[in-house]
Order: sequence, then C-alpha cells, then structure tokens
Amino acid sequence: MTARRWSGAAALTGALAAALLCMSGCQLLGLPGAGPTTPRATAEPGVDVAPPLDCAAFTATPAVEALLGGSAPLASTPADALATPAARGPFGAQAAGGGWCRWGDDPAASAAAPANATPAPVHLLSVQVLPRATASWQRLAQQYPETAANGAHYDGGESRGGDCGHAASGAGSSCHTNVLVGGSWLAVDAVSTTSTIDETAFHALVQSFVPTVATIDARSAMATPAPAKTLSCGDPAWLKAVAGVYGPPSVATLDTAQSFGVQSALLDVPGAAVCAYRASGDAGSSLIGTVSVVRDAATAYATYRGLVVDRDADASGSTLQVGGTEVAALVRHTDAVGSTPAETVVDALVGDAWIQFAAVSGSADEASSVVEWVAGRL
Repeated sequence: MTARRWSGAAALTGALAAALLCMSGCQLLGLPGAGPTTPRATAEPGVDVAPPLDCAAFTATPAVEALLGGSAPLASTPADALATPAARGPFGAQAAGGGWCRWGDDPAASAAAPANATPAPVHLLSVQVLPRATASWQRLAQQYPETAANGAHYDGGESRGGDCGHAASGAGSSCHTNVLVGGSWLAVDAVSTTSTIDETAFHALVQSFVPTVATIDARSAMATPAPAKTLSCGDPAWLKAVAGVYGPPSVATLDTAQSFGVQSALLDVPGAAVCAYRASGDAGSSLIGTVSVVRDAATAYATYRGLVVDRDADASGSTLQVGGTEVAALVRHTDAVGSTPAETVVDALVGDAWIQFAAVSGSADEASSVVEWVAGRL
C-alpha cells in the first residue's frame, strides 16, 4: 500500500497523525499477524524538541565569522543532518547525552544546486560532543594510528587527529581536530571556501570550547546509560530476512568503514548499530541498504523528524506493525535534497529505539518491512 503524502506545513501544525496510513511490510518477512490493516489516524509520541546543546555557551557568532571570513550564523540543524546513518551522525551524539552545534551554511543545500550554477560560498563551523568516550578514544587511537597523530596542545584536554589544509587553487581551507576533555570527545570542523583559516585562531577558538565541554562531561559522568540490546548485523536469521525482502539468494554484511573519529566512536554507544547489507556472491555485488539503530533517542528523533518535515515537502507518513501495535513511521527519498546515491529512507521510533533503514532500491513498503523486523529483534 502506498503511503499518503503530506506537506511539510501540515505536519508542522500537527496534521501528521491524520495523514498516517498502514503499510503491510510484515507480510514480506512472513511475521506473525502479517497483512494489511484498516488505515486510521495514529498519534506519534508527544516529545518536546529541545536544543541538543547550549551552543551560545560555546561561542558567539562574531568569533566564528572572524575565523571563517564570512557570514556564519548559528544554525538549527547539524551539518550532515540527513546524509549520515543516524547512529553515526550528530543525532547519535545527541541521543548519547552529548550533541552538536553548527554555525554557517548548509552543505546539503549547496550540493543540491544545479551543476552549472556558480558555487555559493561556504562558511561552516561544526561541533560535536560525545560523552563517556574514553574507551572508544583509546581503542580507535590504537587501531588507526595513521589518523590519530598527536595534535595541538589544549589546556584541559588531549588532542589527536587534527590538521588544517588549503585548497589546491583559490582561497578555500579547512581545519579539524578532536579533543578528549575528561571522558568526552569534542570534534570540531571548520570550512571556508573564500579565505584561509588561521590555524592559530582555530586552535584558540577550540581552546575556548574546552571549559564548556568540561561542564558537559561532569554532568554526563553522573549518568549511567541503561544496558541496551545490540543488533547482531551478521545474525543468520536477520540475513535471511533481508534476502526474503529484496530477493537475492543470500545476503552478506559489509564492514562499516572506521577511522579515528567521532563517527566511529558512536558505534560503541550502548545499543547503537550500523549494519550494511549486499547481495552475497562476487565482491562487486551492489549495496542493498543500511540499518541504523539509536537508543534513548526520543528527543533526537523528534529533532530529526522536525528537520525532515521542514526541509522535504515530499516526505510521507505511514504506520508499521510492531508486535500487534501500529507505530508511526517517516518515509523520505534522499534525491529530494540532492544526496547521492538516491535512497529510500524509513525511520520509526519504537519505544526508546530509533530505527532507520536506507535502501538504494525497492519500494518504501520493502524498506518499512526491514524496520519492522529490526524492531522485533530489539
């Protein structure tokens, strides 16, 4: 059954629930109780969307603009909001008790511009904070020493994996660094396409962030995340289920690319998972899709959902069947915001778990059935 479309404006006024229709993806996996149900309005959990971090506590916009050499106002969305699996991106950091801040332009908007258009200037500063990350920092530094070289000195933190680079032509430049403050991982990235970022000024700005991160770290150290079941990417039953939906005789996993960076550290968050699948056979078999799971994610998911509704007028609502209960889901197609490759992405919040499946082919119903299966395994 095709999900009914709803406009971003309608969703922002609370009309999402009335537009949700049932999808019968359970039938594709042969789960108990499979089959279409009578479409009816389904309410989503009432969650207040709170800022992930107090970004004003880090710095003021003039300091960012002075560093980047152009306009860079404080933004309400993370830099890679819709282009990264949820568990490896800024929303995963938010769910883990940290969060993100962004000043400046939206790279996704620039990517969506016509190919023959003159590129718009980009000035971007991105900050992510991931608490309780000491073990991940140490593991990744040992496994990927080539990307974990000691960085600039910061009072109150250990720095690794940072550098500054300049464009081969023109004035563009970028700087990035990672700092472990107590047990919290601070990742900072700066990009300017119109000027050369002063490395000393970049380090000075990062140094000014350290006290704020230390406060976040002290607060997060007092919290103990509840144990959460992790999805086993290579579970034979799970591989069989994906094959049953998409048709190949068998399915294999793809290793998740890692390096010394906060995206890799997010995979160590309790209950988080990113699983990529391809048709097994020759090594060149194409990607089927990627599953992402984030736990304790109600607020992070609400932030994401609001962003999708605001940005993508073609996004649609549907319902999934999970344990005999209807669960609201969100369906979007990434070509609507210029992403490559184009994917069909289905997201749902089931209990405290945000489950996402991004499929490179097939229908929204097929992608939804994968989300239903994952929900039943957690």
